[in-house]
Amino acid sequence: MRTWYRIASSAVVVLSAAGLLYGQLLLSTIRGSVIDASGAAVAAAKISVTDINTNVNVREVVTDAAGNFEIPDLVPGTYRVTAEAPGFKAFVADNVVLEGSQIRRVPVRLEIGQIAERITVEAGVSPITTDSAQITSGVKRELYDESPMVRNYYPHSLLATLPGVESQGSGWNMNINGQPPSQVALGMDGVTNDGTVNLVNRLDFSEITVTGVNNTADQARVANYNMISKRGDNGFHGEAYYTGFNSALNARNFFDPRKTPSKEHRGQIALSGPIIRNRTFFYVSYFYLKIPAGTFNLRSVPSQQMRAGDLSQFATAVRDPLNREPFPNRMIPASRLNQTSLNIQNEFFPEPNMGSPGALVNNFGFTHPFPSDLFEARYPQIRIDHNFSSKNFIYGRWIRRRTPYVLASQLPQFVWTRFRSHGSWVVNDTHVFSPRLVNSFRWGLKSDFIEDGKETAGVKPLIADQVIQRIGLQGVNLPGLKGLQGSPTVNVTGFTGFSMPGGGVVNDDHQYSYADSLTWSLGRHVMKFGGELKTVQTYQGSIPNPTYGNFNFNGSLTGVPYGDFLLGLPYTSSRVNPLLKRNRREKEFGVYVQDTFKVTQKLSLDYGIRWDYWTAPFYDDGLQYAFDPGTGNVIVPADAKDKVSPLYPKNINVVTGNVLPTPDRRNLRPRFGFAYRLRDTSVIRGGYGVFSETLGYFNRLQGGGPFQITETYINQVTDGKPLFAFPNPFPASLASAVIPSQSVVGFPMQTDNGTIHQFNLTLEQQVGDLGLRLSYIGSRSRGLNYYMSINKPQPSLIPFTQARRPYPQFIGVTMAQNDGRSNYNSLQFEVQRKVGSIITFDAHYTLQSQMSDFLNLENPYDHHFWNRDTYSAHHRAVFNTMIDLPFGKGRRFLTNAPGLVDAAIGGWKLTTITFYTSGQYYSPSFSGSDPSNTNTVGGIPDRICDGNLSSSQRSLYRWFAPECFAVPAPGHFGNAGVNSLIRPGYLLHHLTIAKEFKLSERFRLEYVASASNVFNHPTFNPPISNISVPGTGQITSILAGADLSIEGTRAREIGMTLRLRW
Repeated sequence: MRTWYRIASSAVVVLSAAGLLYGQLLLSTIRGSVIDASGAAVAAAKISVTDINTNVNVREVVTDAAGNFEIPDLVPGTYRVTAEAPGFKAFVADNVVLEGSQIRRVPVRLEIGQIAERITVEAGVSPITTDSAQITSGVKRELYDESPMVRNYYPHSLLATLPGVESQGSGWNMNINGQPPSQVALGMDGVTNDGTVNLVNRLDFSEITVTGVNNTADQARVANYNMISKRGDNGFHGEAYYTGFNSALNARNFFDPRKTPSKEHRGQIALSGPIIRNRTFFYVSYFYLKIPAGTFNLRSVPSQQMRAGDLSQFATAVRDPLNREPFPNRMIPASRLNQTSLNIQNEFFPEPNMGSPGALVNNFGFTHPFPSDLFEARYPQIRIDHNFSSKNFIYGRWIRRRTPYVLASQLPQFVWTRFRSHGSWVVNDTHVFSPRLVNSFRWGLKSDFIEDGKETAGVKPLIADQVIQRIGLQGVNLPGLKGLQGSPTVNVTGFTGFSMPGGGVVNDDHQYSYADSLTWSLGRHVMKFGGELKTVQTYQGSIPNPTYGNFNFNGSLTGVPYGDFLLGLPYTSSRVNPLLKRNRREKEFGVYVQDTFKVTQKLSLDYGIRWDYWTAPFYDDGLQYAFDPGTGNVIVPADAKDKVSPLYPKNINVVTGNVLPTPDRRNLRPRFGFAYRLRDTSVIRGGYGVFSETLGYFNRLQGGGPFQITETYINQVTDGKPLFAFPNPFPASLASAVIPSQSVVGFPMQTDNGTIHQFNLTLEQQVGDLGLRLSYIGSRSRGLNYYMSINKPQPSLIPFTQARRPYPQFIGVTMAQNDGRSNYNSLQFEVQRKVGSIITFDAHYTLQSQMSDFLNLENPYDHHFWNRDTYSAHHRAVFNTMIDLPFGKGRRFLTNAPGLVDAAIGGWKLTTITFYTSGQYYSPSFSGSDPSNTNTVGGIPDRICDGNLSSSQRSLYRWFAPECFAVPAPGHFGNAGVNSLIRPGYLLHHLTIAKEFKLSERFRLEYVASASNVFNHPTFNPPISNISVPGTGQITSILAGADLSIEGTRAREIGMTLRLRW
């Protein structure tokens, strides 16, 4: 078998030697056939394709003996297709709209006559897909401009309107037809990256496409989405807009007593046009975001009398830790107050400004004059397109996102700053060597730079070494860390402590993509060859918390925590000598061969094979480790053995050896698809593809471990002398250090990427201007990778002891497994009207089920239980509409309305988005005990009855039946299973109303008012599911803030926009 893999892999590499592929995430194809009036094929007919916007003749080909033609590697846009043959009138298909990644069929029927005579048809948008097995959907530009998703200017909220795409809880993560985010490729202008894409403003893109089913061999991932940037043409165009948000127009969240005041301002200017007419074009834009909001904070600080050592507010005796005698009147003499503690108190603990003089809780309030996230953002973007000739086209695009932050910490002085700069670069070159041989090369770079601690908006954060010097602290680690943001961490039980992130360059990441594809048309075959190389480098520069010292005062020495602090006697002191300025690296490589075979005029087949390879990740400094579960040894490289910390526990055996896992070389995966046109208006299509599981970059890499150890010391008083105290809160010898219990993460030394099998069958029918699609979509994933804790003893009636662990020298051992399974099945029904005089819409419904057997990992000895996926709701429906109300000049009603009437009621447009989702899934739990005797406190309970209530029985106060669950019997884990309960679903309506005013022949002004969640339907979080706490089964919060889903689930928000176009 391995020999076969080597031979097949070598064949793929040789066949792909024409170049490194870049998958066709961006480029599209026009395909067709030419016949005469009798239906006979017309060979050698000349086919010309012209970009209407730039007037560039982008390609000329001739039909083969069967009358077929294929024009690949076209940039999405609007084209004119012209067919000419001697003895026939010229045929023109005008306004052929080519969407991203689309294979568009243009049928040509020639009539006898002179070439000078023309037959012109209006092609427009194709209602259905007739020539591809893939299921691809997209969002058009009009929905960007007038999207009712008020707050979200990123593209994800619009992706959620597409079939098969749904939120994975919050943030940027999406499932596409059952595939998790790790198996979805994120692309901009055809360059994919597996990093963040929140650097983009959706209004700079002309289209977003999602291919979620039956990706061909030119794609590594099971699903992908791609954003296509706007480009210039032969006309000079401009756009400027302002959007404002004010909480006065919004509704309050369901559980909030009042609205939180907020404002936000957005604006953009964009210009496009020709640099050299018919040859070179530009698009430039600049987007600006400003959030002038502050946040009010309540904190608990020591009272005025406590600051002087008077602790008489406490009933507890305040004892002198040197002799255990109580201080008279609970007053610590001024002579005993530690100077370092007083320095900290006087500079960093503010005096109370709220409540009564003796109040100790929420007695200090302050307003942080910035929001809790970024306060402004700047997005410049530039794209240049140039045609050297009809045989060579190149474009480049650059995006930058610059976002400063001024962020609150626990106390006012500990405000910290961050500057983040994302970047994205793309260069694409398409060369037509002949009408049948086309090459496309693409280079891309994504960068992400984060630096903490620079002066921002006039705010200068604290500098750690200066703070340490001012307060007189000694013993912490500062080599090489001068002049950086930061502070020690101080926590006093009962009061607000302080800390702040360390400064310096935190991230400086780069991901490069190099790719090339060669398309070769050979009669009825269209062959594609290629490959792709990605190099990924990330920089780790964050300074861990204990670096500048971490000190906790809990009252164990005087009886009152603040008494310990005033005497300078922390209960615990910690520090670490950090590993800093580290770079991680990994590469990904893929090659493929693909053939499209037009078997007949009605039947086309796509088949191909792909091989993917990921190198073993590594740190530049070589400080990484592996774990051998057979021996319990920690393995480090030979040249790193002397870098192991002397504090690493001696009962853990550290040996030298190989720490780099062997990559999987068996990832040779076939793809197949077919499309059979029953008629010109109906098609049946489907396919089957095998994909290599993407583990995620640096999934098989462990740093830290034995190389970076946190020293923790516990204070005690012996013979009237504390072990340590301020100003040097560390003992002279490392011998008294308490090293935290160690954990390790391991992985098999032979990497095995899982296998994902995806299949579908689709029937599409055009009825007038409607496109109807019915699809079955399924997948079977086997050998999936996941991590599981394996250092638990068998569940038993024997009480837990550390000695019962399989590896008693460790508290935790997490090991990668590669035997996970997942099954996905769905039915999708979609109805679209892409063009129409009054209304266009896209409505789709999905019925789906996803089950996996690696979600319940409580018991490592018995964990292959099939459970429902958290995020794949059983029912999901989305209905998008764009309506041109038929009133006013040029419309059906009131066509001749007077100017004032037309200005008031004419020309209005409505855009609506409606989401319906049945409940996703969540798990019951218990807490506070360890019935399995494995040191697993809490977890999944036992299930006595179903627990899910009918819709008529549910309420906010009782969403499920807690009595159906119980703490497991001694010696057992619970049997309730993961995701056995159904959370609340949601029904959300978003609305935009817009009107355009014609100022002159060239200038137009548009007013847009948008309302997200227009009817203010609350979208609830799951109820309290812990059966061990009060309120079990009650719903107490809604999705908001960090939990916000991409479908837009805040309370109603309204935004207004004025947009000037010319």
